[in-house]
Formats: sequence, structure tokens, C-alpha cells
Amino acid sequence: MKLPNAYPKSKQLGGVREKVRPRKGLKNRKRMKSRNAKRGGSSFPKQRDRAFTSWAVTQDCVLAGRWLSRRLSENDLDAAGAPSFLLRTIGGFWHVCWGDRTPAHVGPHRARGAADRGHVVCMCQAAHQEYDEHRSRFHRVTHLTEKRLENHAAGLALRYQETGGM
Repeated sequence: MKLPNAYPKSKQLGGVREKVRPRKGLKNRKRMKSRNAKRGGSSFPKQRDRAFTSWAVTQDCVLAGRWLSRRLSENDLDAAGAPSFLLRTIGGFWHVCWGDRTPAHVGPHRARGAADRGHVVCMCQAAHQEYDEHRSRFHRVTHLTEKRLENHAAGLALRYQETGGM
């Protein structure tokens, strides 16, 4: 015995079939270019501030010299070798930066139209990779909430403006 659901809907309704429309492909048969030369390769060229981002990477990493609850890279030091008894009992890892320093957008991503100024902090490659891949649990590892990172980004933009950046 076959179940009634084993038959297609058209046969269950006594042969009434829905109209099948032919698929329409791309009109111009070409894919959209991923890079637009007129905009300098950016989807949001007015939001980009190359001078600010190049200045931001000269600053220290946000996690430089912070205690983490888990290791971000092999360079992070274990708390067992810490000089203080208190630090050895707390546990964790002392962050030592690894890789190049890169501008990291806090809050919305760059691809979603986020501006550079006021939304960028400097992170080493290990911290930036952890932030991008595990944004939801980043605060549990680093003890830096999204709000604190946004405040740090705003402070970085203010410091840039005070040093003469336009």
C-alpha cells in the first residue's frame, strides 16, 4: 500500500498541473564585476578614509598586554610563568601580538557601508582573525565588550583629529 503523500500533488488532484514557466537567465549573460574601477574598487568610496586607516595601524593593538581567558595564538604566554602569585592563581593568558597590525571595524562591517573614522581600532592579525570569526564570543575571551571597542574606536578618531588629521 502506498501512502497518499508518495504521489506528486498533480496526480493527487486528478491530473491538474501547474503551469511551468521557463527559467530566465541573466539578461546580458555576463556576471556583475566584483571590482568597479570608477569607485576605486569600493562599494562605498565616500566612507573610506585611507589616511586614517594607515594612521590607525601605527597605534598599539587593542589587546596588547591584556589577560585573556584563552589563547589566541601560540605567542600568548601562559599565566603559570607569571611573576605574581595572584596572577598565577587567576589563570589565563598574557596576549603577545602576532602578525601585522590591521584596521578592524567594530560594529557593522566595511562591506555593509560602515565608515572608517570612528569605527576602526587597531588589532594584530591574531586578534583580528578571532574578532572576525568569533565576534559573538569575543568579549568572553578578551573581556572587551562591543561597547568598549566602539568607545576605543571613537577615542582613536578623536586622537587622530587632534593630531591634525582631517
